Amino acid sequence: FSKEALSVPEKENEIRDIFQIFDKYIVIEFTDGKLWIIDQHAAAERINFEKIQKRESSTLDVQNLLVPTPIIFSKEERLFLEEFKDFFLGLGINFEMKEYGIDILSLPSMLPVGNAEALFREIFEISDNLDTLKKDFDRKREDILATVACHTSIRSGQKLGYEEMKNLFEELSSCENPYSCPHGRPAVWRLTREQIDTNFERTY
Repeated sequence: FSKEALSVPEKENEIRDIFQIFDKYIVIEFTDGKLWIIDQHAAAERINFEKIQKRESSTLDVQNLLVPTPIIFSKEERLFLEEFKDFFLGLGINFEMKEYGIDILSLPSMLPVGNAEALFREIFEISDNLDTLKKDFDRKREDILATVACHTSIRSGQKLGYEEMKNLFEELSSCENPYSCPHGRPAVWRLTREQIDTNFERTY
């Protein structure tokens, strides 16, 4: 895709229709005969990944928990979290160290409280062990950000309304790299009316 291909239409009426299929793909029909199919999770991952990279306070919405949520971790895991506490705080994940693990105080608004432990467990598994992850932390930083972006993104199977789909499309279009999710999976499949007609051997 070219940057031009993923630019936001200048007029809203250039979008003829937007709808969702299989609760995982967004289909957009444009008045100029183009058709986009967007993987909603891959697109949301890309959007959140770039927001997290930039650490923009205006885009990183944080939810402060009324009641701290405890999560039990091993001593090795606690030491890791304590060492990189400021890094996680910069992502909107604030926690207090406890003897048994941590108490979650705040999370990115798109991350369900019940998914916080799974997020940390997946981060711990980025390297073979936590010692290696500590040593390679700077090199693995992008992998960690991609993991956070994944857990804070719209999921496959999630029903979306018109405005949600339109906003996702517009935010993806303004990304520096809108073509794929942070893990490298395609986010957009772009078709033209001519390509579809050719597939059906239609000439009129």
